[in-house]
Amino acid sequence: MKVLLIGDYPPPYGGVAIHVQQLHGYLRACGVEAKVLDIGKGGRPAPDVHPVRSPAHFALRLAGFLSAGWMLHVHTSGNNPKSWVLAGLVGGMPGLRSSRVITLHSGLLPDYLAASGARRNFARVALAGYARVVAVSQAVKDAVVACGVPEEKVVVHPAFLSSQVRPGPVPAVVDAARARRRPLITMAHHPSPVYGRKLAFRALKLLAREYPDVGLALFGPGTDAEDFIRDARELGVAGRLEVLGELEHSAALGLMARSDVFLRPTTHDGDSISVREALALGVPCVASDVCARPEGTRVFKADDAQDLARVVTEALAAGPAVQPSVDAGPELLTLYTELAGMPAEAAMPFTKSDDTDIDTGETKHAAQ
Repeated sequence: MKVLLIGDYPPPYGGVAIHVQQLHGYLRACGVEAKVLDIGKGGRPAPDVHPVRSPAHFALRLAGFLSAGWMLHVHTSGNNPKSWVLAGLVGGMPGLRSSRVITLHSGLLPDYLAASGARRNFARVALAGYARVVAVSQAVKDAVVACGVPEEKVVVHPAFLSSQVRPGPVPAVVDAARARRRPLITMAHHPSPVYGRKLAFRALKLLAREYPDVGLALFGPGTDAEDFIRDARELGVAGRLEVLGELEHSAALGLMARSDVFLRPTTHDGDSISVREALALGVPCVASDVCARPEGTRVFKADDAQDLARVVTEALAAGPAVQPSVDAGPELLTLYTELAGMPAEAAMPFTKSDDTDIDTGETKHAAQ
């Protein structure tokens, strides 16, 4: 069985890119021949990861994989026209020997499709060429089915592989932040208003009344932008921020593991990888109530800074607690084998050793 993953690959370290990276490593560790067509900004060199230089280059490489009979698995947000053009292109290219799967990742997808009948029609046509549509949440599945996609073709699997959550070494600035902040709260940052930066800053100011040494560590893009600096100053929290910029994913997990609470104050969301990572690490997670959250998440009323501060205080009082985690790896491997017409036992991955590299999937053990 040969599987081609099509999607973003780190860096940058967005949720889709991380999932593609981890799924690629998982499949390779299970003895599956797996490659990635990186349609993002061209991440770091990695085994069997092929950056796409242009639309023509993408079409040429895709045609080659199709003619060779590779199974294709597209990973995309589904909340913008470019995403659906990609879905339609991959789903519509000739290649009868190749089964196709697509995962739709974004929590913004339901609103995007609901806004226009033309969008829903385009989505239905774009998805017609896929044997399975993987939705990361029930809300995403419901939106896709409402477009006219047969319900039996759509499955729900959170884009999360708990087996790949492995904190790595952190920069010295992380240890310094941990030493001077009590408590230390962490948050994945993005310049989009959807991520709730201003709300987090307002709640941080409220928390400082009870916790004089509280700090908020932010990692991700956009923390050096003028509007970020302006918001921090205007909301009176500049001195309480630990601004870490973009971190390698393993370092971000290391930061998260050292923190007292992880925040997810988004205004819209899908099935957030970072929320599940925090819970898997035993870190209390506080997230907005804009969507269904995994068991163990403490939710607050969206856009309510006082409620956010209240729930963070409760989470700090309760302390750490590891929560059960899902792992989409075995589920997707089973799906691939079914579509390839292979026996079910072919989906039983061997037990991976602790020295498996999550970036390359390389391990010292052979498949059992």
